[in-house]
Amino acid sequence: MGDCFDIDRGAPGTAVRRPCDTPHSAELVARPRLAGRYATDRAVREAAAELCREPLRRKAARQPLGTHWTTFVQYPYRTSHLLGSDTVACSLAAPSSTGGRISHRLG
Repeated sequence: MGDCFDIDRGAPGTAVRRPCDTPHSAELVARPRLAGRYATDRAVREAAAELCREPLRRKAARQPLGTHWTTFVQYPYRTSHLLGSDTVACSLAAPSSTGGRISHRLG
């Protein structure tokens, strides 16, 4: 894990990889896999969020006291999952509302 990237707000779900020692907006924390079958896109989204909850909580807890983070969870649509796409990407991101940037790899 530990890939760093910018979130492309103009193209939802799109990330542009950046070196971790240059300013970037987010860092990949975990890549869990979905298991099972899901009836709706919402069910896939909820399962992805649940898979990411604990790894994101652990990573955020290791950051300096007083820092603020948002989560960024990428997951396949249900139809893609039915065709075999099962990887979820769990990332911590600097809040876009503050124009936040990260200039190093997260500890």
